[in-house]
Amino acid sequence: MSERRVELIRREDNAFVEATMLDGLAPEDLLLIERVWGPQRLRLLEKLLRRGVPRKERPESLHWDWGLKSGELRLLEAKGFGVICQDEWQGAMLVRTASHFTQLEEDKGKPLVYGDYIEAAPWNWRVKVLGQESRFMGVGSILFREAVLESIREGFHGRLGLHALPQAESFYETAGMTRIGQDPDKQDLVYFEFTREQAQRFLGDGGAV
Repeated sequence: MSERRVELIRREDNAFVEATMLDGLAPEDLLLIERVWGPQRLRLLEKLLRRGVPRKERPESLHWDWGLKSGELRLLEAKGFGVICQDEWQGAMLVRTASHFTQLEEDKGKPLVYGDYIEAAPWNWRVKVLGQESRFMGVGSILFREAVLESIREGFHGRLGLHALPQAESFYETAGMTRIGQDPDKQDLVYFEFTREQAQRFLGDGGAV
């Protein structure tokens, strides 16, 4: 596992706070993440249920379980990343570096990095209906940027693909990804891709969303 310094923004005072990006998580790390995040999800769900918030207005990754994803890291093509700040896991990401290929004409059929799961810790979610603001900002942007950098390290020139939850579609559109369309094989989630040119433009603009 390797690590490097990154920065998050603490919402309460907009101050930059030092954090660590970990590259090459082990299955045990995902189990530890879920051990902390799981109870937070449940508490959040209880609040939403008490308020009578309909399912479509709840955070869409509320049902995720990183512990169940831990076995995927035993696959050679899977790789995990995590962000730690103030001794807590602030975000996690799982990508695949094989078996996925670009659909866009510029590089059609060439390999890309596929962003399987990207998520910030539950306390970093903005849940307007509950008046909850994120503790740290920028977690998703940092992980997304790392996925692009991983594509470059793999020799894929920044090519990246992913399926977005509906609430995250605007995030990827703002990042400059190409919206390809709904995928019936992925619960009709919208599939997005970065071409090498779009990836370079994103990084050249600072790699933030």
